[in-house]
Amino acid sequence: MPPLIFLSQRVYLAGLCAILALGAAVSLWLSQQRAAAPVLRDYHVYQCATGSSAGEAHTSGSVFSLLTVSSIFAREIADNLCRSAAMARHYHRVQISWKPRSQLRAEEVLNEDYDLIWSRTHSLRGLVPEYATYYEPLLRYDQYKVYWFSRDQKPRLERDYFAGKKIGLLNDRLSHTFHLLPLASLKQVGVDISQQQLFYFDDAISLYRAFRQGELDLVSGGLFLEQDMDIPLQRTLLADNVTAATLFVRLARPAGIDCAIADAFDLASSGLFSAHRDFPGAHKCAGAEP
Repeated sequence: MPPLIFLSQRVYLAGLCAILALGAAVSLWLSQQRAAAPVLRDYHVYQCATGSSAGEAHTSGSVFSLLTVSSIFAREIADNLCRSAAMARHYHRVQISWKPRSQLRAEEVLNEDYDLIWSRTHSLRGLVPEYATYYEPLLRYDQYKVYWFSRDQKPRLERDYFAGKKIGLLNDRLSHTFHLLPLASLKQVGVDISQQQLFYFDDAISLYRAFRQGELDLVSGGLFLEQDMDIPLQRTLLADNVTAATLFVRLARPAGIDCAIADAFDLASSGLFSAHRDFPGAHKCAGAEP
């Protein structure tokens, strides 16, 4: 019979091998697992309920989805639509999201992912040449005025004035108001844009917050900024005939919601677009002049 010490060594070695084998098996199993990618919440979305019941909403899609280019007025627009009886007859909820125009994909247009898109004709046509098969213009705000805004002295359209100024822009290369027009203004007075202090923001709220806090010297915008900021501002006209917004709606939509959409945008902007309103379907709305 082997000495007890040898038996103990054998038991110890066998146990050690078993532990190592188990560890290797567990490691191999773990290496073969594929964890699901975390689902990130979209922080550029707001939604509200219309108050309709399941029996009241007749359409196949119970959510009316809008895509805008800015968070400005977004919540007000959605809330106005949710209070509309015409919308409640067809939809349970209204969902509005906002992102730069450059992030709109052709597939989203072709799949008609949105019931309404805030864009421009040339932008949609460049993305999907046959976009008119799916969407049509509903409402346009044009002859919109854009200004340079400063918190101290009135901005001057002179090269020396912009020297050393910190300017805020929207990180949306297709935005006229917050990107293209201010850059064009700098170029027109001979400013070397590559040498200018330009700061880019992903949304208008962040842009204007930085301006309010004194982190920026100049921003561009419409007259709505004076009411929204509620602080003394100086302004100089940058452009006076800009298209502020064109709203494109799906061709396949319930009858009777166009006036509700127009009213929702009108009430939210309250004339702060300082723009001409072009709504060809206005004659169909209640209270329209004959």
